[in-house]
Amino acid sequence: MMRALANINGKILKPEHAQVPFLTGGFLFGDGVYETGCSYQRTFLFLEDHIHRLRKSAGRLGIPVPWSDEFLKHQLQETAQAFGQDDIYFRMIITRGEVTHVGLDIHTDQPTLVILVQELSRELDQLRTRGYHLATSQVRRNPSQAQDPNIKSSNYLNSILALKDVRERGAMDAILLNGEGYVTEGTTFSVFSISPKGILRTPALSVGILDGITRRYILAVAQGICPSEEGAYSLEEFQNAQEVFIASSVRGICPVFQWDEHRYQTPGAITLRLQEAYRKKLDEEVLKSPSRF
Repeated sequence: MMRALANINGKILKPEHAQVPFLTGGFLFGDGVYETGCSYQRTFLFLEDHIHRLRKSAGRLGIPVPWSDEFLKHQLQETAQAFGQDDIYFRMIITRGEVTHVGLDIHTDQPTLVILVQELSRELDQLRTRGYHLATSQVRRNPSQAQDPNIKSSNYLNSILALKDVRERGAMDAILLNGEGYVTEGTTFSVFSISPKGILRTPALSVGILDGITRRYILAVAQGICPSEEGAYSLEEFQNAQEVFIASSVRGICPVFQWDEHRYQTPGAITLRLQEAYRKKLDEEVLKSPSRF
């Protein structure tokens, strides 16, 4: 089992002792928001970006965030120090808090703050070289008019259904299309491809995807390596590529060796250059970080 620690409203606990009331909006309805990330050389990467997005998501749901940024950072660092490892996974969750009865409500005076830290998967280094087998899910991404993809909410039913769909067909993870048939993103990651002309492509925000933090930094480090573009791509157009890779805050950049019936070089030459450039960006983050845990 992976080791882990929890911090609930400022109290650090072992997982078996960590409890939240069952009468909370987060447990009853997935009424909460969260951010995930990882540390690198005892530095939490892009933490300012994560906290900013956490506040923005909470604001869209009307969940108050009474804690300062410094308090949130301090609690995360305290939990990481108690955990005692250099490179770890974290999840910061804010839920609407305890309710007086079971039923939909949007009122809360006391939101709940939960911070989880645990070991990073030992498979990550292998996945960054060996890569993923993806399948296109029959489940479509929720339309933005129904659920804003930039509210990073605790309700992940759409992605869970997509993952179940493709796992039953032998794939490792899923890519979802939107209602118009355009490629959007994976269950918990952004997707990129290198076109036959060597152009880095990724779905535009307008197709209904999360404005991913790692996605933004990859597009930035790609400058000088290859041209890039964002757009609305059909499945056939996007899969017609030299290379495909996925990216997220925890995974970094991971190549894809198969997507449906398409196979790709793993890792491809441009993917390798982007992995190197992204790693240099992480090193820069460590050097300029004002504090390490």
